[in-house]
Amino acid sequence: MSLYQTVLLAVNPEDKNAHKLMVKAGVIAEQNHADLHVAYVEPGIGNVSFIDVEVELQEEHDTIAKKRMKELSELIAASSYKVKAIHTADGDVSKHIEALAKELNANLVITGYHKSTFHLFGDLSDSLANHLNCDVLISQ
Repeated sequence: MSLYQTVLLAVNPEDKNAHKLMVKAGVIAEQNHADLHVAYVEPGIGNVSFIDVEVELQEEHDTIAKKRMKELSELIAASSYKVKAIHTADGDVSKHIEALAKELNANLVITGYHKSTFHLFGDLSDSLANHLNCDVLISQ
């Protein structure tokens, strides 16, 4: 019997612990024979990243999006377990992760500990733990 059928890893590929999180998520998904999804949200407000607000250039946005996909692909290569899908978005990180977790019917969401330097945005891990109806693993 497996505890989790769908595992969602919310990760920033530039985070120093991203590789470790990917490995942990892969192990947990493999132990549970679960679907493993990886998500990254470019921080911002609503559905717009801060970069888009500052730069307002589609070309710059596309360049950054390609860079993130490359970083995510390299990160996923570190997993011993096959990733079912990569999900990306721009805007409010917690809202996008919460919506994706609900859409996928995730049983487990894994994230690193991240407290925003902007007190207005709060703590992603705390927000997910309080708003999702599934297990949330906060890992270093």
